[in-house]
Amino acid sequence: MPGTPRDELLSRAAALQRRLAAQDVDAALILQNADMLYFTGSVQSGVCIIPASGPPVYAVRRVLERAAGESSLDRIVPLENLRALPSLLSEAAGGPVRRVGMELDVVPVAVRDRFAGVLPDVEVVDASPAIRTVRSVKSEYELGKMREAAHLADLMVMTALRSLREGMTELELAAAVEAAARRDGHQGIIRIRGWNQEVYFGLILSGESAAVPSFPDFPLGGMGPTPAVPYGAGRRRIAAGEPVIVDYTAGVDGYLCDQTRTLVLGALPEKLARAHEAALEILHRVEDGLRPGARPADLYLGAVAHAASLGYAEGFMGSGPYRARFIGHGVGVELDEWPVLAEGFSDPLESGHVVCVEPKIVFPGEGAVGIEDMFAITPRGAARLTLTDQRLLSVLSAR
Repeated sequence: MPGTPRDELLSRAAALQRRLAAQDVDAALILQNADMLYFTGSVQSGVCIIPASGPPVYAVRRVLERAAGESSLDRIVPLENLRALPSLLSEAAGGPVRRVGMELDVVPVAVRDRFAGVLPDVEVVDASPAIRTVRSVKSEYELGKMREAAHLADLMVMTALRSLREGMTELELAAAVEAAARRDGHQGIIRIRGWNQEVYFGLILSGESAAVPSFPDFPLGGMGPTPAVPYGAGRRRIAAGEPVIVDYTAGVDGYLCDQTRTLVLGALPEKLARAHEAALEILHRVEDGLRPGARPADLYLGAVAHAASLGYAEGFMGSGPYRARFIGHGVGVELDEWPVLAEGFSDPLESGHVVCVEPKIVFPGEGAVGIEDMFAITPRGAARLTLTDQRLLSVLSAR
């Protein structure tokens, strides 16, 4: 039974086609799983051919029967080998093809060269900016899926709050949350576009481990369970009176919701409690600026300046050279979509963009506090999609 409606898929293809035509590109070849899901409703292996005009063609290498059941596109055909691609491509484009676009931000060079080898007279150009721009504007269908994910994200935080016990390890708390999420429909996998970036559900961090940086481009890292996975929950035991970060991503039918809350057994020291209030104030300041026409870079710089005015210039979004250089990011079928609230992103926000705003303040050797919520940009401003109360979540007595 197809998941994504046919009209939804055709609307997405049409949005990309307008950009292909404007850039004099005859067709796009979609290969990467997240983009394949977006344009076909399936992630069976193959290539989705989206011509500059005309219906898309989903050419499937493996498994055709599943693709036919999962995708609502009209043209789903077998792709026995790449030698069949030129005829499929010219047929879909309605004539000879001179320039094709590929997702060159993620497609390996060897794969690009293999495709170029069967298209010797065709110029291969980068279609990823067009694809990411189209994907950044969410439809009502997508917003509905992300609202479902937001309900799951709330369940995950509430499960963490109910499960939190003094002396349990971060991994034990993570296991409780992840089991509840899977029982309630979490898809398990969290897709990230950035090369060599990865995440498993997200981060549960306590005390000083939350202030330990690691390689992912996140404000927080954590020790993780092993050098092979050096981030997220580890074997540290949770104590009363210290911040516990639950920065988890919910996933439903491909769509994600990223949310962070700070938990504590008992009460936080005054220094950290004040910092949490500052993070909440920064969140609301950015939220007020989320409207069509706002420049992402301005929102980021404003948040940095506001953090400094509150006395948190050093620890805002990380510490030292490992500070994250953003205050928010787009989200959809991947965790790191456009727009990014960071320097260098000058294209204004549009109605339909969805961003997660995540002010976090780090104290090396002590811990971190923070909050993250997901917002849809509407003509009237920001609409919060996440559901959990915007406050420090406390278990009043250590159990």
